[in-house]
Amino acid sequence: MAFLDNSGDIILDAVLTDEGRRRMARGNFNIQKFALGDDEIDYSLYDKNHPSGSAFTDLVILQTPVFEAFTQINAGINYGLISNTSTDLLYLPAAKVNEKTNLNSFGVNNSLKYNGLFYVRDTSGDPSGSVNIVDNLDSSGVITRSLRGTSDAAGPYILGETGLDADDLTGTESERTTYLVRGAGTSLVDTSFLVFFDSRLISGIDGLTTTSTFETPSVGNFSANIAMQAGTSANFDLGIENYVCVRVNAINNTVYYYSNSDPGTQYSVIQGPRASVFAVAPIINSSLSTAYTQYGTTSADGSTIGLTSGTLYDYIDTTIYVQGTLTQTTVQIPIRIIRFS
Repeated sequence: MAFLDNSGDIILDAVLTDEGRRRMARGNFNIQKFALGDDEIDYSLYDKNHPSGSAFTDLVILQTPVFEAFTQINAGINYGLISNTSTDLLYLPAAKVNEKTNLNSFGVNNSLKYNGLFYVRDTSGDPSGSVNIVDNLDSSGVITRSLRGTSDAAGPYILGETGLDADDLTGTESERTTYLVRGAGTSLVDTSFLVFFDSRLISGIDGLTTTSTFETPSVGNFSANIAMQAGTSANFDLGIENYVCVRVNAINNTVYYYSNSDPGTQYSVIQGPRASVFAVAPIINSSLSTAYTQYGTTSADGSTIGLTSGTLYDYIDTTIYVQGTLTQTTVQIPIRIIRFS
């Protein structure tokens, strides 16, 4: 990894990925699509009041050193650019996981992180058949969901939101209309999300039904109706080996700011206008017996992972990627699949 000296003008620094070189060697290399990103741009360096005039407003940005082009297919762009016909966009949505504990009293069964990860239970290593695989830590973030079935249809999920996470906006209904709903062809409200996951470990993803709701219809009121269904297969390539994609529904996030005493942040992790809500519930493969040896850690003492000393666990860490189909805003969700050793 190295930086390119950008004190002059870099027109293009292009390399072939490993897959590109393979295709070039086979004689079937053909560029059909391309994507643009701005991962290395710090827009706070734009100085519209530069004392030397308008020619210097973006000079620092243009001369910031940039990384050499990567050859790994999954390392090139993390924050892709989107197409939007608007010429007056001031904000773009962000995606965040919602871990608000007070949502539980409203029947929102969202899971919390434990040790920085969302835990998913594999019951195959549980000789007692008990509900809680990690002692009694469900309230601290263990997803007790394992395989698909009627008994877990409403079971824990990871809840996420998109919106304008800006502290200079409040999140009123009018701001949501102005900055997010906008007009035809310029909306920044995702109606679905793509979920990418490792098919060796996870067999599917459940997402929201279109009838689910997440709203504050009036002052002092919050209501949510979260229902889950299987995501549908989608033909999108993240560029990471063994990863596949499903599409899940999004619902309108109509949690509004009404006053300083009722700003909506009691329920939402977005500071400004809120756009969409999504949920994902990973369903682990029915047999991971050899996967723990191949891809994970086996017989780890609980004390090494913040759990009970003297109890042994097998676990595999993986990442789920969730991306808005319209805005392409992305969030990474760290998952730990765990069982008794």
